[in-house]
Amino acid sequence: MHKLILLFYLALALTGCGRGHTVATHVVVDGEEVIDSQVRIVGELATFRCLRSKSGICHYTVLPGTCAANGVGCKPPLSTFSMRQGDTLVLTTLPADFRSCVTADPSAASECASQFADASLAVF
Repeated sequence: MHKLILLFYLALALTGCGRGHTVATHVVVDGEEVIDSQVRIVGELATFRCLRSKSGICHYTVLPGTCAANGVGCKPPLSTFSMRQGDTLVLTTLPADFRSCVTADPSAASECASQFADASLAVF
């Protein structure tokens, strides 16, 4: 049954049906692209896309929205994962208010703090 629901949401996302939004992260430092990622959220379906990374790998941290908005990290986060540039991952078990951070370096905590602060100012 879960697979059927996932296929339904995936079909809706691919056809453009359903309401949702995309969170894009594109970081350029001194003219060099460091990270380029998109997270497309449609209902309970979150699609993470690692478009480009200086290291070749995107490192993601996912927190509940309340932790990210307060600037306080939850221990442990909801999810941490890495994927090669060009890869896509679909998650269906995240809370509606989750926030994510993506970096080219797995130990770039200061970049995550900055991304969470910027995301709390964004209007969707």
